[in-house]
Amino acid sequence: MARTPRKQAESEIYHVVCRGVGRQDIFEDDVDRTYFLSALRDELASRNGETLAWCLMNNHVHLLLRMPLNELSATMRSVGSDYALYFNRRHDRTGHLFQGRFRSEPVETDAYLLTVVRYIHRNPVAGGLSRTCDYRWSSYRSYLGLPEPVGLTSCETVLSLLGGVDAFEQLHGEAGTGERCIDVDDDRRPLRDEEATLLARSLLGGMHPREVVSLPRPRRDEALRKLLSCRISVRQIERITGVSRGIVSRVRARAAGTER
Repeated sequence: MARTPRKQAESEIYHVVCRGVGRQDIFEDDVDRTYFLSALRDELASRNGETLAWCLMNNHVHLLLRMPLNELSATMRSVGSDYALYFNRRHDRTGHLFQGRFRSEPVETDAYLLTVVRYIHRNPVAGGLSRTCDYRWSSYRSYLGLPEPVGLTSCETVLSLLGGVDAFEQLHGEAGTGERCIDVDDDRRPLRDEEATLLARSLLGGMHPREVVSLPRPRRDEALRKLLSCRISVRQIERITGVSRGIVSRVRARAAGTER
């Protein structure tokens, strides 16, 4: 199936979201977060790109970037590849780290720019990581003149639109306008079998899902529980592993505490 072409922004400003495969965490600690931000900063510097806002959640990232579309794609490929290699090496892991290609949307108006900035900075509040927008792993603190981990954010565009820091803080205290931004949970379509196989290999440490059926029962059931924890259906697990639907269903029932 052909990929849908990305929409090009005349403003060259894009809201970008990338997430962990199977919604797994992509950051284990602050060392990981700092590495990701440093890799992004260095790549943007080499391509004359700007970061207007950002936020690192546990299993996904929001970015507001200004650069040409072709440079955006190259930047995200480079940063994603660099970070995945680093993460897998540091945490003794194999397989894909990110879920497919990153998502993006053009930001063409000043009003929507401010909507996206507020949306990104309020993500930790909505996700239960912080009671306020004053969250260390976002650009919110940079706008208040406080130090950030790697010196990534360009604040001038947003502050000039708002007229200063007081208006910036007021913007983030306001209720949402009802406008919808792209987010990590927007893509809820079922996985194709080839996508499910790639996801399964990542969850299983590189093991092909067809090997699961031959594992000893305890290891087999542990592998099935990992697959059931993500967006892979019972029938799809049966298809990609060769384990019968009845066995997969019983493992799911035991995991949920509902087996009779």
